[in-house]
Amino acid sequence: MVKRTKDERASSTAGYTCFSRACATREQDERFRGPDYLAEIFLPAFAKITLNVPFLRKAFVSKIAPSGIYEYIIARTKLLDEIFLEGLAKRVNQIVLLGAGMDTRALRFANQNRGTKIIELDIEKTQRPKIEILNRKQVKIPKELVFASIDFNKESFSEVLMNAGYQRDQQSYFLWEGVTMYLHSEAVDSTLTYIRESSQAGSCVTFDYIFASVLRQENKFYGEKEIFDTVSRAGEGWTFGIDEGEIEAFLSKRGFRMISHYTPSELEKRFFRVDDGSVLRNINGTHCIVQAEVNEKD
Repeated sequence: MVKRTKDERASSTAGYTCFSRACATREQDERFRGPDYLAEIFLPAFAKITLNVPFLRKAFVSKIAPSGIYEYIIARTKLLDEIFLEGLAKRVNQIVLLGAGMDTRALRFANQNRGTKIIELDIEKTQRPKIEILNRKQVKIPKELVFASIDFNKESFSEVLMNAGYQRDQQSYFLWEGVTMYLHSEAVDSTLTYIRESSQAGSCVTFDYIFASVLRQENKFYGEKEIFDTVSRAGEGWTFGIDEGEIEAFLSKRGFRMISHYTPSELEKRFFRVDDGSVLRNINGTHCIVQAEVNEKD
């Protein structure tokens, strides 16, 4: 069973992420422009007003949001879009979104899907209003998309997935976006164990994580204190991290091989670099993103 460290209420950080994705679609510079054109349908009326008033939107990005987190969300969204599309192109059997929140990839990329089942897993208090909004806005839900709600404190992670049509020992992709830092280490380990044991060798998991030094409040990175204080005030403080330079060993110990790893500086170079080699925007220094595949089983 996978347990969260916070209660079963809809996440305020999920709402912040959704708003940031919506703001990014209004960026004039195409290098920063976000791809999630559906994000704004989930916003409440007051947020939509802010979204559509340029000076209010600019104030959020430059003064209210913790330094570099808005830029991180833009980069993360683009990178995970690429990985999601990679899974569709390979025609993997299933893509599982763990803690999906207001993710829209199954909707935005429905035309590229040639039979891959998409399972969105999240708590009912987040998932139910999402489905209601999609229905109210008459957004077509692809036949490949399955919503699976879960009470992490009462229900079995594996049973919920199986009931949603998850097939064991198939090639699968798992996207775990913006979740690990809110879990205890036991929950991270049990989730990775399930992925390794239930999917075919070569299956992939992609997740982001924070450096463990952030939990120790060493304040080594750009924007670290701001974002740490923000999530703590929201009642959703971080509890899990991996020490800098230890990710490959962490994955190997758990039966995975690292495919790619992106530090904040590497994300900046990939998404925000200009012709002279400089970067136009800085990304908050606390987060990294890793893609890893399941090793051959003994």
